[in-house]
Amino acid sequence: AINKDVVGWLYVENTDISYPIMFSGDDDTYLRTTITGKAATAGSIFLEGENLPDFSDCHNIIYGHNMRNLSMFGSLKFYKTEADYLDGHEYFQIITQAGKSRYEIFSYFDTEPGSWVYSLPFYPGDEYQNYINNLISNSYVDIDTADEVDSNDYIVTLSTCSNEGMRFTVHGVLVDKK
Repeated sequence: AINKDVVGWLYVENTDISYPIMFSGDDDTYLRTTITGKAATAGSIFLEGENLPDFSDCHNIIYGHNMRNLSMFGSLKFYKTEADYLDGHEYFQIITQAGKSRYEIFSYFDTEPGSWVYSLPFYPGDEYQNYINNLISNSYVDIDTADEVDSNDYIVTLSTCSNEGMRFTVHGVLVDKK
């Protein structure tokens, strides 16, 4: 009711990451703007402008700032800085008017802005499978369930700033939809 651009809610289980997901059709509007339209350094969590706002794409990308106070996507860094962080933090949810989707993290790593990770759109097939294989092979850790991810799956990438101009990306595969 606050803003028509809210397309869902993101919740990373067992963390403080719990925010509305904004969509404007571009990647600038909510970079430094809150849900109420006010200017703010932290901006909002938002869906890639090239994605469909109903999360029906095979690959969706959600952006959020890496805030020092750990708000927004600030705590995502724990996946790479704390050895056992994935244990107990392996799932995230996207809640929309259509229902709740649960994703299991299968890969995470740093990449350059504008890298192959941000490729869109994808459709089931060899190109998408190669993309998935690259996500898995670049992961900082080997995750047992990663081998089960294939080109018939839906993937969400969470992306935030990292150190020295890099981006930290966390990749989840849809495992449950209600």
